[in-house]
Amino acid sequence: MQRRHLLSAGTVLGLGMLAAPAIAQGDRRTIRMVVPYPPGGASDIIARLIAPPMSESLGQTVVVENRSGANGAIGAEAVARAAPDGLTLLMGNAGPNALSQALRGSQLPYDSVRDFTPISLVSSVPMLIAVHPSFGPTNVQQLIAHARANPGRVNYGTGGVGSMPHLAMAQLASVTGVDMVHVGFRGGAANMTAVIGAQILVAADTAPLVLPHVRDGRLRGLAVTSSARMPQAPDLPTVAEQGFPGFEATSWSGVMGPARLPEAETARLHAAVVRAMTLPDVQAGLQRQGIEPRTSTPAEFAAHVASEVRRWSEVVRVANVQSE
Repeated sequence: MQRRHLLSAGTVLGLGMLAAPAIAQGDRRTIRMVVPYPPGGASDIIARLIAPPMSESLGQTVVVENRSGANGAIGAEAVARAAPDGLTLLMGNAGPNALSQALRGSQLPYDSVRDFTPISLVSSVPMLIAVHPSFGPTNVQQLIAHARANPGRVNYGTGGVGSMPHLAMAQLASVTGVDMVHVGFRGGAANMTAVIGAQILVAADTAPLVLPHVRDGRLRGLAVTSSARMPQAPDLPTVAEQGFPGFEATSWSGVMGPARLPEAETARLHAAVVRAMTLPDVQAGLQRQGIEPRTSTPAEFAAHVASEVRRWSEVVRVANVQSE
């Protein structure tokens, strides 16, 4: 997908000045932005950074509401069933908006493509693979070698069954022919607690969750799953660099509304999201966490979601990943 570069601050300010009179006379009701995960993860961090500037642009209060469960499907379903009036938004994510569709198909209580109005991508988030410092492997090749010598005895934790870290590790196990056992926790924070406490020795999760613990030495980072190294951790190699060319697994987040959101309301919300994403404080706050800011048009975002559903459906099929 061709992603749009962030708009310049001057352009956005100009748009905001043109739109201000109409916004001031518009709807003053509160907008709920549903984050389909517990507090503390990448989606929650992004939502809480962009909600205040969105409130300023729209002339409406934007509140963040965490509705977690079923790898994000509970919160996503709530938004899919909401009225298309612009008052209920979703901080969409690869998990509930692509991976769950790949895993559950028609059993999912919504359709990732049909039941939402994409507004804009806001981020790209790599995963980190890390181990407890007491565990021997210092790189991915050593981890795979250990797993090959100990089939079915290497457990790795993620923030949930069907999450991006789960499918990324399942893909890695599939392409290397090793048998590793997945342990799905209720959210990334619980996953980090388990690996830091040595209840499990290997974990994969999003950079905002893992990187602080790698920096303070409580975990040893093995690899980043993006196609290039992270500026925040330049010494941490990619999986591809370690003998697995072409391997990439990057999560993403984006703002969505229910299906059939009016075009004018979609455009109004899109302008507010893009303006928020151009603000230096927002960009710096995301980048400190290992989150790469993105924006897109609604059409580009829609195409991205459809592409991700196709891609991960194939991974699920080849790796024989089972949902809960």
